[in-house]
Amino acid sequence: MINKHILIIELNEQNFTVLETVLEKAGYDCKAILDVDAFQNLELKADDFDLIIVNSHVQYVGVDDVLKLAAFDTALKIPVIYIDSAKEHSKKMLDECFSAGVSDYIKKPFDSKEITARVNYHCEQLYKMREYKLRVDKLANLATIDQLSKSTSKMHMQAILKHQINYFHRYKTDTTLIYLSLLNIDKLIGTFGLEKGEKVISSFAKVLKASIRESDVLARWAGSDFIILLTNTSVNASEHITKKLKSELSNVEVLKGIKPDLAFGITSFNENDDVRDVIERAKYALTEAKKQTYGKIHIV
Repeated sequence: MINKHILIIELNEQNFTVLETVLEKAGYDCKAILDVDAFQNLELKADDFDLIIVNSHVQYVGVDDVLKLAAFDTALKIPVIYIDSAKEHSKKMLDECFSAGVSDYIKKPFDSKEITARVNYHCEQLYKMREYKLRVDKLANLATIDQLSKSTSKMHMQAILKHQINYFHRYKTDTTLIYLSLLNIDKLIGTFGLEKGEKVISSFAKVLKASIRESDVLARWAGSDFIILLTNTSVNASEHITKKLKSELSNVEVLKGIKPDLAFGITSFNENDDVRDVIERAKYALTEAKKQTYGKIHIV
């Protein structure tokens, strides 16, 4: 959004007041920087300012310092306008500003309508860039995060697995995959409805995520099926982790008076594996685990 906040770096209070008077009429709120101490003590936060205006005759701060300040958020640079009050037009200063990446350059005396129009233009361009960044970030989030469980998405997990398999082939580090399923979800959906079933999956995923190690990667693979990637972990260690995990999760109420019925398939990365091989083997292990009356943990 356009916050209508402008940072003005000036020589003195009088010059600042002239600019402030013009821009306030257009609805802008202006903050003054009048000396090197004020500039050095300035701490910007994202979206604090929509524009920076600088008097080209300010000696206490250089063009590069101003542009560094404007680019504190590496994703979006705040536009910078330099105002030249010299009687003779300074081509050297003009070239320095535009070479460094200044957005605009205005010569005094300026018309109030002109400077307001230029300020509006640059602020609107920044606003459009902020909106674009929000849309891109949202799309990126949708691509990497499963919106129901708030765990890693299947698409992103496939990329992680591909990378981890390549790493395994190179360094031969023990890596395992746990494929687990919430078996009684269909019964719960049939009894309480889809909306309630989705809430169960969401709350179960939250508990599951809190129960695994920080180094493990959790993803919702399909429906109420999840996979957990365990790096630097042997099959024996994974079996121990799975038993502990099953013990903890089996005592959690997914609905009042109802606890999860769980099955776990475990497999390790092997030579010449690709993502499909690992997933299919883990899925087979899960299928075998579902056949068990007790335990419901199977290793392939």
